[in-house]
Amino acid sequence: MEFLHQLDVPFFKVGSGDTNNFPFLIRSAKKGRPMVVSSGMQSMETMRKVYQTLKAENATFCILQCTSAYPLEPEDVHLRVIQEYQKEFPDIPIGYSGHESGKIITLGAVALGAKVVERHITMDKTWTGSDHKASLEPDELKELIADIRFLERALGSRVKEMRKCELACHNKLGKSVVAAKPITSGTVLTEDMLTVKVAEPKGYAPENIYNLIGQTLKRDVEYDETICEDNVTGS
Repeated sequence: MEFLHQLDVPFFKVGSGDTNNFPFLIRSAKKGRPMVVSSGMQSMETMRKVYQTLKAENATFCILQCTSAYPLEPEDVHLRVIQEYQKEFPDIPIGYSGHESGKIITLGAVALGAKVVERHITMDKTWTGSDHKASLEPDELKELIADIRFLERALGSRVKEMRKCELACHNKLGKSVVAAKPITSGTVLTEDMLTVKVAEPKGYAPENIYNLIGQTLKRDVEYDETICEDNVTGS
């Protein structure tokens, strides 16, 4: 730790084997550097204690979901723990440390909200040692980073609304309320007089069709003609 501190590293990484080593955690935190804490081999109760201990030291840190097995099988990953950590520790970043083969599971972690990703790297997976098999070669790491950046673009916003890119499709396929039969001016509209179709010009949106029931038609409307706001008045 002292050596790394002298090197002025940007952060300390706490491996899973030291996560419940509280004297070590406290000494690390007192150095004032950000900390990345893996959680392999630990329980949620232990991770709560880790969180409380580091908070007491005013540390800047994140927690990574991790399962300490090399290589890691998919059924042992438990990505949903990321979401549980997000609930338990909403004021810190949550990430993922993976020892699985390939990239898909790591991308799944990002999709679930992981803000930090750790993967091991090797120059050759065929080298002796279980960690090499669970690591990425340089080209794979490059691909993973590109895939994560691509996925981040796709994650986008939490706000659900019609997007600008959808306007052309909406103009072509968006439906409106139209007359199901010829209706004369002065008629009080009922549900059987109305239907929904692709029509020009655009008129009442289909989700508002029931707002038209009970309103009075202000002019004659032909079969299949769009019902527009200026066609009706409140009854």
